[in-house]
Amino acid sequence: MPRSEPQDDLGICLVTGAAGFLGSHLVRGLLAEGYRVRAVIRNTPLELEHPSLEIVRGEVEDAKRMMEACEGIDTVFHTAAQLALLGGSAASAAYRRSAYEANVGGVENLIRACSAQGGRRFVHTSSIDVCFNSEIDLEMDEHTPYATTMSCLYTETKIEGEKRVLAANGEHGLLTTSLRPDGIYGPGNNIMLDEMFDQVMKGRLVATIGFPGALHDHVYVDNLVHAQLLAAKHLVPGSPVCGKAYFVTDDHPLPIFEFMRPLIEGMGYRIPKLNIPYRPVLAFLRLWQYLHFQIGLPAPIFTPHEIRKLAISHRATSRAAERDFGYQPIVRPDSAMARCLAHYKERLTALRPPD
Repeated sequence: MPRSEPQDDLGICLVTGAAGFLGSHLVRGLLAEGYRVRAVIRNTPLELEHPSLEIVRGEVEDAKRMMEACEGIDTVFHTAAQLALLGGSAASAAYRRSAYEANVGGVENLIRACSAQGGRRFVHTSSIDVCFNSEIDLEMDEHTPYATTMSCLYTETKIEGEKRVLAANGEHGLLTTSLRPDGIYGPGNNIMLDEMFDQVMKGRLVATIGFPGALHDHVYVDNLVHAQLLAAKHLVPGSPVCGKAYFVTDDHPLPIFEFMRPLIEGMGYRIPKLNIPYRPVLAFLRLWQYLHFQIGLPAPIFTPHEIRKLAISHRATSRAAERDFGYQPIVRPDSAMARCLAHYKERLTALRPPD
């Protein structure tokens, strides 16, 4: 089916999770294209000022506040989420409730508010995790079913949230779509790269787990912002984008430690030669997770879900996104990693005492 003609005027845009890594880049991307933006933040401030930017505080779990936030809004970009990466049968009722209130209830609140206030477009940030079934799959596409092995509450609640977004398409004139990235990265306040940087700086990167790691893809934050804007512009009546979910990647799959190699070696360090098989680590972390919920041990430093993602090859194709709304990465992986390396070398220089 040929792509429908996009609508460049997105009107006034709302971004949830606007102080987060993706949300803050999305806000900047929208402002750069000349849109008026209302940014919803929770506790973390958004260090940005612009005449077309309005910053409001609120939680997606608060239905009344979301109704207020959506007043006068034409396009919603929902990036806020709770990273509930623990799970299993031992997960406490409180942990489960909190994840559902944020990732499912929050979606429901926004959809109702957007529909009631006359919103026209809704772009939801989902995750590849909704289809990650803890087994090797290198051919994920739009036909891949939802996961049935729930290794964490994040997977479970993101599935339910995405289902609600797609089901809302066409109701009260609202058009919806969902994007499924994996491994969002870029310079500045990025959980994945910041964690690696901290481990290297503290001398804790002494061994790898399941080296070289599973084959999977990542998406540079500017590429994902580009995809978000393209998808929103294609939310027009008759477009194949309406009511569909799309994987978005850099189309450059690598094992995780090979992906990280340019950063680690670029800062003057080396990937450790010592490697620990992942299965014993997974068994240990599953026990740790169980004891965390049962007797109150601190949460594990890595979750069983994260180890499965590290060790089990899985990747998706962006062909459907290219076909239906013209997505292609605008930043090449080598250029993206060079930008990341420059950022972390600056941080490294700032931390080291002068000679």
